[in-house]
Amino acid sequence: MILSLLSMLGGGLLRLLPELLGFLNKKTDNAHELAMLERQFQLEQQRVASRSTEHLAAEAAALQRIELQAGAAETLALLDAQKTALCGQMQRLGIWWADALNFLVRPLATYYVLLLYGLAKLAMYVVAVKTGISGWEAILRIYDSEDRAILSGILAFWFVGRVFDKQR
Repeated sequence: MILSLLSMLGGGLLRLLPELLGFLNKKTDNAHELAMLERQFQLEQQRVASRSTEHLAAEAAALQRIELQAGAAETLALLDAQKTALCGQMQRLGIWWADALNFLVRPLATYYVLLLYGLAKLAMYVVAVKTGISGWEAILRIYDSEDRAILSGILAFWFVGRVFDKQR
């Protein structure tokens, strides 16, 4: 009887052993599957973070591109407006005195400013000579670095402008 009980218990246990091993195996499989899912979840989180960072960088680049394009478009519009305004100038009207006045405005303004500048320098020279400074020393004191900059700017404007005029 004890042998039958032991045999029944042994048989039952042996019958339960594959189920128990399957259960333990399932438990390790489930733990492994859970670990894999957690790793996959972390990987997806990293991908989403990376994509959002890339997306933000792409959006920032797109915004910068749009701003640059808007700035370029605005500059081009201003240049077109200036071109249109300049094309409207210096057009012959068919009235000789109006055309002459139109063409003489800039040269007369330039000559007027040059005349005033020359008179101011002449007045400085006269005052310097009256205070006892010799003629050449007075000229050297009156003609300073600002005058050299003005003269070089004027010469560059006219002579470089001639090069561009000849190319046209």
